[in-house]
Amino acid sequence: MPTTLVHGDLTAELADTIRREGRVAVDTETSGLEWETEKLQLCQFFTPTTGPVLVNRLSEWPEEILELLQDPNLLKIMHFAPFDLRFLEATWGVVSRSVACTKAASRILEPEQPAKEHSLQNLLFRRLGVSISKGPVRTGDWSVETLTAEQLAYAAADVEHLIDLYESLVGELHDRNLEEMYGQVCLYLPVDAHLAVSRIPDPLRY
Repeated sequence: MPTTLVHGDLTAELADTIRREGRVAVDTETSGLEWETEKLQLCQFFTPTTGPVLVNRLSEWPEEILELLQDPNLLKIMHFAPFDLRFLEATWGVVSRSVACTKAASRILEPEQPAKEHSLQNLLFRRLGVSISKGPVRTGDWSVETLTAEQLAYAAADVEHLIDLYESLVGELHDRNLEEMYGQVCLYLPVDAHLAVSRIPDPLRY
C-alpha cells in the first residue's frame, strides 16, 4: 500500500477516515531520546484503509492530530507508548486517551525474555514473520524539508504491521486470562506520561 506524506497536520478527510476505523497505529520520530530536550519531528499513522500516513514539518497546533489523540473512541496502538506519549504531551500539552502498547503486551506475556526480544523488530519477526530494517536511517535528521526514500520506508514500516501485531498479542492475552491486566496497564499509560511531563515524581515509589 502506498505511503501518504502530508505537511503540518492530517487533512480533515484523512482524520475522518482514521476515526471511522476505530483504531490506528501511531508512532513518532524525534531528534533524540529525551523528551525534555529533544524535538518531535514526524508523526506516523496507519489503518488498513489509509495505509501509512506520515506527517512532517509539524504545525505548532495540528488540530486534526490532536483531536485524534484525545478521542476516547479511537484506539491508538503504539510500540513502547511511554516514549511517544511523553513527546506528544511535551510538544502540544495534550493528554492522549485510549492507548494500547504492544511492548507492554509482550512484556506481560513473556516477562522472562530479555529486553531486546520485546523490540518491534524482534516481535514482528517472531510473531508475524515480518522483517523490518533498523539501520542508520533511524537516527537521521527527520526535520529535513524533503524526506529520503529510505526515511519514508523506515517510518512507514514502524506502523504498517502494528495492528496485526496487536491482534496477535491480544489474542494470546485473552487465551491466558491476562487481557484485563493488560487493559489496566494501558489505562495508566497516559497518566504515567502526564506525571512525567508535569514533573511530578512517580507517586508509586517509596
